[in-house]
Amino acid sequence: MSRRKARLTAVQYIYSKSFDTKDSPREFMDYLESPKKENDKDFAQMLIEGALDKKDEIKELISRYAEQGDDIISLVDRCILSVGIFELLYVKETPPPVVIDEYVEIAKELSKDSSRSFINAVMDKVRMEYDEK
Repeated sequence: MSRRKARLTAVQYIYSKSFDTKDSPREFMDYLESPKKENDKDFAQMLIEGALDKKDEIKELISRYAEQGDDIISLVDRCILSVGIFELLYVKETPPPVVIDEYVEIAKELSKDSSRSFINAVMDKVRMEYDEK
């Protein structure tokens, strides 16, 4: 559960960056008082930095697999996908189906009902593409 809080915090930080937050990831986590454990804060920071670093590559993947069109994806869903796709492709400590399930759960918490299947579909397509390589 603590890794989910780290993932959720990473998504929230990426969302806040869309509004030009000046807080560092650590300042943001301290403000939210989440996650609590230092290793979970490190995990969240790694997700944040990675998602920001790979932003262009991830944006291209979202555009490729978002069937309804990239221009109408909600900001929340885009942030969930950004962090989720980064973890799926670059962090190999959690099996891909578990990673996808975690971000579907985050979508349940942060977004509308239809987002769950959308997040699942896009992340699964990305997983399948990279499994073939």
